[in-house]
Amino acid sequence: MLSSKEMENMGKAIEEIGTTKTCITGPVINEIREIVLSKGLDAAELHASQLTGTDENTELSRVLKICRKNKLGPEAIAQLLDKLAAIESGKW
Repeated sequence: MLSSKEMENMGKAIEEIGTTKTCITGPVINEIREIVLSKGLDAAELHASQLTGTDENTELSRVLKICRKNKLGPEAIAQLLDKLAAIESGKW
């Protein structure tokens, strides 16, 4: 369960991510989500930086940096990644 502060920070992160199309495919989102939960944000950022698709790499790195900036924990990041398509559509 997320704390009220983390929920507030998640809201800020969602606003910052905005409705821009991130070009991140479902399999990559799932992979990064699992890395965040098992190894942490540092490992997820490292993995994202190694992706070959430039647009996907750039957008995924941007999303993860926003999560770090807003001090989101692994659970909150996983939830945010799960809802990335909804965030992009503006229906969050």
